[in-house]
Amino acid sequence: MNQANSPGTISVANGKVHRRRLRASDPDETRALGARLGQAAAAGDLFLLEGEFGAGKTVLVQGLARGLGVESFVTSPSFVLINQHHGRLPLYHVDLFRIESLDSELEETVADAIEAGGVTAIEWPRLVPEDLRRGATVVRIAPGDEDARIIELETPHRRLIQAAAG
Repeated sequence: MNQANSPGTISVANGKVHRRRLRASDPDETRALGARLGQAAAAGDLFLLEGEFGAGKTVLVQGLARGLGVESFVTSPSFVLINQHHGRLPLYHVDLFRIESLDSELEETVADAIEAGGVTAIEWPRLVPEDLRRGATVVRIAPGDEDARIIELETPHRRLIQAAAG
């Protein structure tokens, strides 16, 4: 995992946001980053995973699960919407790819996962209302050269930026 640039910190109205840009040369490095984030994760952490289809969002969640001590296999929950995995903290893996809009029932289900006291990772988070995004760590994954990925983290949690650095 290469540091694409140095970390940054910006101040916003409700606190500081830390940023880091990394380069993962292959899926194993993306999983390793996820594992470091999982080890540093605390109850209530929310990860919003952005990136095109095949960018590596599920691969990062597989690492997150590993870092949380989850032993079950993690796949994209595209057809079930939410999978729960058990580890040091529960992991709620949400995939909103096939959803065109959040009705009140689905929004409540997503809110329940976020507020359950575990760690929530949401792929395709574009529909998640702003009030549910508070305190979230945004992870943007974009293709780099060959199999590489450029991964940008934006989080209010310094511990996660430190974990990402390795």
